[in-house]
Amino acid sequence: MLWRREMPEDRFSDLLSFLAIIVFLLGLWVGIRAFFILAGVIAAIILVQRYYDKCLGRHLDLQSERKTIRLFPGERAVINFRFENKGNLSLPNANLKFQVKDALAADSLRGKPIVGSDAQLYETSFHIPKKQALEVSFPFIAVKRGIAAPSSIMLYLPLFRMQPLQLTYLGRYQTSVIVYPTQELVHGVENFFSQQAGHVLADLALTEDPLQIKSIRDYLPTDDFRRIHWKASVRKNMLQTKVLERTYDMTITLILNISTTSRLGNAYVSPELERILSCAAFIIYQAAENGYPIDMHINLRAKGQTHIYTESAGQAETDVKNALDLLASVHAEDGMTEITSVLHHLKMRRNQTVSILIGELPTSLHGMNARLYHVDPIKAVLEEVTLNREWVRA
Repeated sequence: MLWRREMPEDRFSDLLSFLAIIVFLLGLWVGIRAFFILAGVIAAIILVQRYYDKCLGRHLDLQSERKTIRLFPGERAVINFRFENKGNLSLPNANLKFQVKDALAADSLRGKPIVGSDAQLYETSFHIPKKQALEVSFPFIAVKRGIAAPSSIMLYLPLFRMQPLQLTYLGRYQTSVIVYPTQELVHGVENFFSQQAGHVLADLALTEDPLQIKSIRDYLPTDDFRRIHWKASVRKNMLQTKVLERTYDMTITLILNISTTSRLGNAYVSPELERILSCAAFIIYQAAENGYPIDMHINLRAKGQTHIYTESAGQAETDVKNALDLLASVHAEDGMTEITSVLHHLKMRRNQTVSILIGELPTSLHGMNARLYHVDPIKAVLEEVTLNREWVRA
């Protein structure tokens, strides 16, 4: 059982026990049978109460479907609590309380703000018959970006006393809701992705696949010695060079700088955080529609890593889902890392492609060898950045 039982102090039962003893002794003193009957009735009430308290809620299960609901602000969904009462006692007037982060708001229930938290407290009452299951549904509407799931689930069951029995759910509710950020229109993005492939590929990382031989030609003194095709050279009795197929890396690297720097050089969370994420969401969708893979890097701390990021899986639908999931999970409270460490991570990659930086443009772009574009979240315009040697080496 994944419930922790918290039984309130039972002073009423102690009083009944004391009363039963007094009545029994009084019956012995006066010798009247009615006192013995009354003492027996009180003792029976005590036994029934203790049995009820012991069995109440012992065989109650809470089931939740393991799934993730993905929404945009304004969309609606339903969260279901399925209670299965396997015991022989009905659970009348059961009072359910749970918390949900303010990324969601209930349609039919009124939430109570929790001081010092970004969650709302909801409660409702219902009856769970014995040997039956009951499904309680709560329709919600997505309000803002974030990840939410019911937590701090508690069930209060009435007892033969003033205070109820409290059951605290120790398991983890399996259904979670991810609310994506709204898309912010970024001017110039559609023109950027609508360029013909021939114009774009010339600016992207151009490599050759050593396993794909396009043709063979005569060897030239300037050719790499490792590209000599020895079998063809033996057949023609002269050195031959392999001409390899060219491969094009069309991946777009999205860099999100969620920090801003004061005049004194102190970094803090950008006041335009939500607009930065909204601009990123728009670019992610545009890249997927035009068939461009997306890598995304955010200067936010992560366990065992310099920062949080996603890499392209080669499928547009998967890239969009992974990137938007990451955007929804961004919390500035997790702590930021310097944008220079993100750029250093990109420098260590073998191939750099076109990069789009959203947020404040850092004073140093060390390691940025790729073509760079910048989006100011306030202007929401995609502009190309000219990388001079002094800037890159700074």
